Amino acid sequence: MSSFQITISPTRRAAARFITGVRRALQLALIEESKKRGLTQSDIARELGVHRSVINRELRGDKDMTMGRVGELAFLLGRKPVLLLPEKKVSEGSNHVVDVPQYSVQVTSTASTTAILEKELETQHVAAA
Repeated sequence: MSSFQITISPTRRAAARFITGVRRALQLALIEESKKRGLTQSDIARELGVHRSVINRELRGDKDMTMGRVGELAFLLGRKPVLLLPEKKVSEGSNHVVDVPQYSVQVTSTASTTAILEKELETQHVAAA
């Protein structure tokens, strides 16, 4: 019987969590806009001049998404993308880095979505500890 062990470097783990956060923020914004004004993936794809399946794969994580695409999607969702990169804090007198979220992603214009994203970031922070 074969056994496999996969090792993920801290940098790849941070990248994967960041990308997941961006996708989740876009998905939540799409859900909100779908409920509010009936916006669909097909509508977005039509505006961008791509097939709906491209948008679906990008939002599901089956296809890489560029920063440009994030900006386009945010615009079509009536949102402004915001990326914050707070500095990691080092405990005084030690080499231990306090594990604070390395990033914050928001693709939102409403308080309800912001609260959901903040809760999601807190959940990721707790899970990583």
